[in-house]
Amino acid sequence: MPRNAFGAATVDAILAAVEQILEHHGIERLTTNHVAELAGVSIGSLYQYFPNKQSLLGALQDRYAEDTFTRVRAVLVGSETTPIRTVILQIAAAVLAARQNQRPVHRLLIDSRTAAGAWERYRGSLDRQVDLIAEFLERRDDVEVADSRLAAFVLVHASEGLIEAVSERPNVSELDVAVSAAELLARFVEKR
Repeated sequence: MPRNAFGAATVDAILAAVEQILEHHGIERLTTNHVAELAGVSIGSLYQYFPNKQSLLGALQDRYAEDTFTRVRAVLVGSETTPIRTVILQIAAAVLAARQNQRPVHRLLIDSRTAAGAWERYRGSLDRQVDLIAEFLERRDDVEVADSRLAAFVLVHASEGLIEAVSERPNVSELDVAVSAAELLARFVEKR
């Protein structure tokens, strides 16, 4: 982890270079030497933060997961009185916006999760979203579920799965699917 602003800027430049290489050349051209050159840092500086290609991929995945979590948390802050359907739609839209921000690199990162040893970290990031949403659901008077963690699990994983499935189908509107999913999920948690 960087200890100062210079280190943080170095890490940002390195991860931006990883994104560029993945986007324009694919994972097969991702090497630490290529990343260091494109980032404008020495290979020694790169190795100070990232010991290998897998750690670069893992760090980029972590950054994307944190971006998604931050967007979801922003939706929930101050939304205790917002209608639950609206909140769920906003969550789906936040996850969709995060994915759109990550394209076209997102698909390559999914494919490389095993190689980067990132499956557990990815699951952990989804679990953080589940915990956040479960706590939010528990505070709501207009939500009735036997298990708020299970409801949050369904919400997070259904949104994630649907957005991922739609992203590979150019003739399907991601926003339409997000809206439809939010409607279905809202029915799942609303008081009857």
